[in-house]
Amino acid sequence: MSGGEQIEMIIDCDPGVDDAVAIMMALSQPSVNLLGLTCVGGNTPIDNVLRNALRVLRLCERTDVPVFRGSGSSLLHDSIKDAHHVHGSDGLGGVPDPDPPSLDLIQSEHAVHAMIRMTKEKPGQVTMVAIGPLTNLALAIRLDPGFTGTLKKLVIMGGNTEGSGSMTDAAEFNFFSDPEAAHIVLQDVKCPTIVVGWETCLKNGLSWEWFDKWSATPTPKGKFINAILAGHFMKYERGKAKRPLFKVCDALAMAIVIHPEMVLESVTCPVMIELGGRVTRGQMVQRMKNTEGLPLGPEVEVVMWCNTEIFREMFEDILKD
Repeated sequence: MSGGEQIEMIIDCDPGVDDAVAIMMALSQPSVNLLGLTCVGGNTPIDNVLRNALRVLRLCERTDVPVFRGSGSSLLHDSIKDAHHVHGSDGLGGVPDPDPPSLDLIQSEHAVHAMIRMTKEKPGQVTMVAIGPLTNLALAIRLDPGFTGTLKKLVIMGGNTEGSGSMTDAAEFNFFSDPEAAHIVLQDVKCPTIVVGWETCLKNGLSWEWFDKWSATPTPKGKFINAILAGHFMKYERGKAKRPLFKVCDALAMAIVIHPEMVLESVTCPVMIELGGRVTRGQMVQRMKNTEGLPLGPEVEVVMWCNTEIFREMFEDILKD
């Protein structure tokens, strides 16, 4: 299913099984011109993230896309807690790679400098898709306060809409991994911004019956996706977590970038990230009332419901050779 207008895109990511699927979705769409992958530690440590990004690009025969090393730790702490319990020991399901790509292929330019440069080269044209912790974006804003003003759009997978978290009782993984970075980005953003939260991803999934047929697609990409999903990710999703629907959060955000018409319901409001709460640190709060009279940041569009038929078609595009 092809998108509409040409999308100049940078993906800031932490592959991760879900990031891998989202990257493959972007590369399957003729409307997407992928300018680069800027990487951040998150689902797995930064060296794994970089190898995984290169591995996905090689599978998709798109090694022309540059990959940049970004932050391996959050702004205020030594490290970002990984999600190996979901994504496996290497971030891609623990599936062995007989010929792992060399990190010598990584660009020498730092990811933060690269994203500032690429957006200045195409002012008002680049869509940033942020599907990992927001550390790189926060650093870019601190280095260049006008950075997000050069973007056409920012789409973030992170945060939550109903106070239910994936990492803690109250916080989603990406925002919990670096709450200060999420705070900086969402208080200072200067371009149209869409946030796709955790609970939204849970509600806008696809049936497991469909997933079983889709993941059995016997193409090279189908076999790869089946392998990386079959291990920790599916054991966690179908087993421990008992999700009623198959969901890939980062892919939902990517689908919305390519087909914005799939958003059926959203709320536009300022949001705030809880930084000090003992239980709620990293939680995203929609500021609909502001009874505390606190200074409010810019309004963002928080997605609630999507057309999952479009989502399904985009998943199926990934596995076509």
